[in-house]
Amino acid sequence: MTERSVGTTLEGYLTDRDADARVRIRTAAVLLFARQGYAATTIRDLARAINMTNAGIYHHVSSKEALLADLMRAGHRGLIDSTDRMLDGARRPVDRLALLISSLTAIHALNPMLTRVMDGELRSLTPGSTAQDEIIALRDAYEDHWRRALDDGVSAGAFRVTDRRLTRLALMSMCTGTSEWYRPDGDSTLEQVCAEFVAIGLAAVRAPAQAVATCDFSLLPAFPWEPPNV
Repeated sequence: MTERSVGTTLEGYLTDRDADARVRIRTAAVLLFARQGYAATTIRDLARAINMTNAGIYHHVSSKEALLADLMRAGHRGLIDSTDRMLDGARRPVDRLALLISSLTAIHALNPMLTRVMDGELRSLTPGSTAQDEIIALRDAYEDHWRRALDDGVSAGAFRVTDRRLTRLALMSMCTGTSEWYRPDGDSTLEQVCAEFVAIGLAAVRAPAQAVATCDFSLLPAFPWEPPNV
């Protein structure tokens, strides 16, 4: 991929013929799918955004749905791989839950457009298709980390939870919500947001106040097609 030069606008990058066409197509797709929805976005819209013909788009992607599946697949795999690295060596359920909360929060805060597509467009994949089945399997594989952390914490007596499923959904919703409101120039740093969310999460499972593992942001996935500063 050609590096974006400092000060280059998003529009300038998308139409830069010297930049990697596949990355430009995916960046434009993330931007448009997140802003106006997959269903309302056409191949013509994508072609117009990157100053390319429809035929040029189809040279790099077989269909709009295949492009969506590719984005969601890469996003979920990046999420799973980074989580596996993050949790490596974390044994206590309280540490694992803290890392899950802070990493999911940070990934959504740093990749708000891509994560909106990942979280909201599964319904746009053809029901029963191989692509939809694959994305559901990846999503379930990631959520298994949360299920196991909560189950192990309850079994060990470290957590007190009445409904594990509702607790998991509530905590994950808290984390993913940062894609809607977090701003790098806001009142709180991302580190502060993560620390506060971890405190809220541990209180929700009634874990005793204690020092917990902190998120290593260098282990988070990097997605070159996340539109910058949007």
